[in-house]
Amino acid sequence: MMRALKRFFISLSLAPQMDIESKISTVLLPREETHHLKNVLRMKEGELCLLFDSEGHEFVSRIERYLADDRSEIALLDPVSSKNQSDSLKLTVAQAIPQDRKMDEIVRQAAELGVYEIIPLITERTIVRIHKDKSAQVVERWQRIADQTLKQSRLSRAPRILQPATFDALCGNLKSYQNAFILDTASGATPVKDYRSQKMSDLLLIIGPEGGFSQDEIQNAEHLGAKRVSLGGGILKTDTAFVASVGFFKLTNL
Repeated sequence: MMRALKRFFISLSLAPQMDIESKISTVLLPREETHHLKNVLRMKEGELCLLFDSEGHEFVSRIERYLADDRSEIALLDPVSSKNQSDSLKLTVAQAIPQDRKMDEIVRQAAELGVYEIIPLITERTIVRIHKDKSAQVVERWQRIADQTLKQSRLSRAPRILQPATFDALCGNLKSYQNAFILDTASGATPVKDYRSQKMSDLLLIIGPEGGFSQDEIQNAEHLGAKRVSLGGGILKTDTAFVASVGFFKLTNL
């Protein structure tokens, strides 16, 4: 039985290499990935591996040589067909930023579940506030977590982590999605299971903070076209609600 090849991430887009026929090109693997390849896994020059980017491109590759600057030169041999990218649902999740760095785990789960985009959301009851000066740095770290998660998930595309948005800014953009749902524990919200037979190709899912959405936020989103949905009678933690709701829509749109 052939042993599965180890996967390594590269931030450089491999898209231009997909159109190059009968020509082996090389790329440079960064220091962090090279360290894992050389010093942790003890892989030798000439061994095969898989190299992938965050856009769904993947190649069977060969370690050509380790460089003096701690990077490595990798030859791209054959593109891998990304059969797991036939996902029919483009799912964007606007997730209110939770406390205690739970967003890190939510980003990991988003990558495992095949979420298309994550919008870190600032609502009336969001406690965590990211200073503008640190926003790019925090988003970059979340993107790195998503990219690294792909090594284990075997998926070929990481969710794109967008810049944090206010609730009002998000609502102003609802019309760009074919379907928009907002999680709501109040009476009158439609049970999410009622949508199990409805196939969708583009969906925005809005998940609130620990204290939920304010009534004004719910009314504003509903007025602009979002549908109120509930996950049942109980109140879930925001990270639990993320897994439950994303899992539901992914499974019902396979």
